[in-house]
Parts: sequence; structure tokens; C-alpha cells
Amino acid sequence: AGILDKVANVLPHSFQVAGPRDIAPVLSAIADEIERRQKSPGASGPAIYLFVYDLQRFRDLRKTDDDFSFSRRSEDKAPSPAKQFVTILKEGPNVRVHTIIWCDSLNNLNRTFERQMIREFDMRVLFQMSPGDSSTLIDSPIAGKLGIHRALFYSEEQGAAEKFRPYGLPTDDWLAWVRDQLNSRVPTAAVSNSPRLTE
Repeated sequence: AGILDKVANVLPHSFQVAGPRDIAPVLSAIADEIERRQKSPGASGPAIYLFVYDLQRFRDLRKTDDDFSFSRRSEDKAPSPAKQFVTILKEGPNVRVHTIIWCDSLNNLNRTFERQMIREFDMRVLFQMSPGDSSTLIDSPIAGKLGIHRALFYSEEQGAAEKFRPYGLPTDDWLAWVRDQLNSRVPTAAVSNSPRLTE
């Protein structure tokens, strides 16, 4: 709890923190930016990173029954956060918009994504889980053999998996050092933080 706020505070970039109830306007702004960049291929914008921690808490991002219906959606109706989220995942990387997600279980991941959508995540980290869940996520049961203090990094593009020891949470001293290092590389005028939405 609170780690993302601490990490965001050391970055000399604009950022926004939003809770589950505030996610709709954030996704709408990112989806609009993706559309803008797609319409102007020559204009390059800064990289945008969308972090979703505790995916299971973001109920608005879950797939809904109307995703499987054939009824026509009214053109005046804005797309749901779940549909905008899918758009961000599919179209974002081509215009430097990347998404990083943490979820506690495969069951909760499946509440948000179809299996094919999981393939949109080229890089995946798996912790100890059942061989069946591991096979669903990376087509191999190998994560079922992980110990309690081990994780598995998997690259879809390379088709390679590497076991590693997960890192601990950053200390306040280390974050302060990172802030000093980053601020020394960025002109003072460029250091700014956007208004923050907190839970």
C-alpha cells in the first residue's frame, strides 16, 4: 500500500494516480491520445505507461455481457472503460503507450480478458501457481514447480522463460537516491507533476 505513490513522487515526469472509481476519465484520456497519435503518424509523443495494480479491484475493466451480443451500440454512447482498456492494450504499443498489470490470480485475470487478449502482453512474470494455470498463461506448466521465493520471466516474442529471485520493495533511501539522480539529468523547467487522483 502506498508504494506507487512513493515511486511516482521520485519521477521528474507528469503522472496521475487514480483509484478504481476514478479510472474512467484516465482511460478516456489515454484512448483519445492514442487516436490522436494514430491520425498523425509523423508526430511522435512521449512514451506513456499505464500501471494497473490489483486488477481484480477495477470492476469497470471487466468484460461484460454486451461484449458477446450482436446488438448495435448507439453512436452517441461513449465506449465503456472495459472497451477503452482493450483498445489501449491493442493499439497503444504502436504509438508508445504501454500497459503494465498486476493481478492476483488467473481466475481474476480471466474476468477481465479473453485468453487471446492475454497474448497482447509480450512479457509476463509468473509466481508460484498450479501447472494448469501456468500452461494457460505461457503454454508450459513450469511455473507449477516454482518455490515460494522464485518467479518466472517469460517473453512471448522470444519464446523463452527465465527463473529469478523477485526483488524486494524499494527503501525510502533508495528512492531518494533515484530522485536525485533523475533530477540531475532533467532541466528544472521540465520537472512537473500533474494533478493527482487518489483513492
